[in-house]
Parts: sequence; structure tokens; C-alpha cells
Amino acid sequence: MVQSKISGVINFALIFTLLIGLVGRVSAHGILLSPIPRLPYGHNGTEVIANVSNPTKEFPCGLAGDSPGPVTIYKPGEKILVAYNRTITHGGDCLMQMSRYGSKYDKDFKTFENLGTCGMEKGLFTAFVMVPHEECDNEDCVMRFRWDDNVGNNYLYCANVRIKKYADCWESKKRRSIGASRRSLKN
Repeated sequence: MVQSKISGVINFALIFTLLIGLVGRVSAHGILLSPIPRLPYGHNGTEVIANVSNPTKEFPCGLAGDSPGPVTIYKPGEKILVAYNRTITHGGDCLMQMSRYGSKYDKDFKTFENLGTCGMEKGLFTAFVMVPHEECDNEDCVMRFRWDDNVGNNYLYCANVRIKKYADCWESKKRRSIGASRRSLKN
């Protein structure tokens, strides 16, 4: 499923509101709010949020694993919001990572932005990061937020993404045909 920017904003607003409300009720450590992460299936939303908010040894994508999730499309070099809510204080390195080969192996994830130390305070952590400049327009593109705290815990959240220059195939073809038409008119 590919979503437009408007539906993405609406989905983000709804999910953000839902997650903030649920995170406040569960006794968990933290959860990624943006980009929209994969979440495992479950009938009890509070239980799902509590499970994915706790430390994990499930590499590379935490308890959500290869669960489906929305696909968010970014342009190369675009600045995006990373938002993570913490309910504990365990400082540690936070990283944004990318895999062009799916989420099967941890070694496939490469860091594209080091967010520095996070988790020193409770509450919402936000940062803007630049999407990698290389296009990644296939079903194996996965962006990951990784927090390795200073007491040995790992928090891993994966999001399905596409990084491409044009919004969709039609837009790309339209731009190429306009360029070809202009070149033929000049000749």
C-alpha cells in the first residue's frame, strides 16, 4: 500500500494521537511515532503498544519483525521528522538506519544519521533528519530507528519506505515526455 502525502499526514495525525494516548497508559519504555513504524497484529491496542515499547533482542526490527505497515514515500535528501516518546531515562545512542535489502539481516542496516545521545529525559524526543540521497524504490527498502541504551537494552523500530525522485510512475513519465517534447521542438 502506497500512501499520498495528504493521506500520510492524516494517518500520522491519527496514529500519533492514538499512540500518545496509549503510551501514557502503559508502563513501557518508549515508542517510535514518526516515521510510522510497523506494529505487530493484535486485538488489544494497549497490549501491542506495551509489547513493542519494551527492550528487545529481536533483531533487526524488534517484535514487529516483518509485519506489514504503511509505505511512506520520501524524496532523496528530503528532511523528515523523527519522533520518539520515552517513559524512562536510560541514555544511549540513537541512530537512523537504512536497508536496501529488506529486514531479514541486521548487517544490511547502514547508519545514515547519528542522532547522538537520547533517552536522558522522559518525554518526546524529536529531530529532523535528511533522507539518503540514493533512490530506493523497491519493496525491500526499510528505515530503522535504533536506540541502544546505556544499560544494555535495544529498542528497534522499522518503517517501510520508498525513496524516489518522482511521486509516482505517471509523474516520472510525464516529466520525461515533456523534456523529450522540448528537445524535439528545439531541433
